[in-house]
Amino acid sequence: MTEKPSLLIIGNSNVGKSSITRLLLPSTKQFKGKTGKTPGSTLLINPIIQKGLPYKIVDLPGFGYMRHSSRRREEHIKKQIVIHIEKNYTQYFFGLVIINILRIEDEISKYFIQNTETIPLSFELIKFLKEFEIPILVIINKIDKVSNFDKKRIVNLFVECAREYGLNLIHIEKFQEDYGIEVPYLEFSALKKTNLGKLKQIISASLI
Repeated sequence: MTEKPSLLIIGNSNVGKSSITRLLLPSTKQFKGKTGKTPGSTLLINPIIQKGLPYKIVDLPGFGYMRHSSRRREEHIKKQIVIHIEKNYTQYFFGLVIINILRIEDEISKYFIQNTETIPLSFELIKFLKEFEIPILVIINKIDKVSNFDKKRIVNLFVECAREYGLNLIHIEKFQEDYGIEVPYLEFSALKKTNLGKLKQIISASLI
């Protein structure tokens, strides 16, 4: 039996990874993942395999922004993720990097504006995955929580700051399928299922 390729889902804590995972599954009843009420609660790295799903989903543990977690625990989880990807990156045909639009301004302010010696967690994660040449799509989730005006403003801020770290973020509609240079992003809402059809189409096309 041929081994199914793996789809990577990764992001900081409480960005909506489990909610997006549910939307991609043929049967949500079989999925026992939690929908993020307790940030950082996911610790085990177990692939999700279902009949009718042409790939495995690996929803990696979240890290960062854990209100009830120690720095040591966060570093442990981060180390687990790094080790896992270093050992298994060849199994991933595609990766979804989930970003919470509600956290973008705070993250950039804390790690880019107030402290120029650091790098925002989201950018660090994207750069790390690019080192292993895993094709990725950045999903800017929870757009239903902001106005259209704020959405455009925050996304533009995210894209502009990314350039400072050598990341060329391009809207998926303008993406030229060059994962070596550009990083596509998709505005998304797991709650409203905004752009869910587009997301499934992108994943399916990446399997070919």
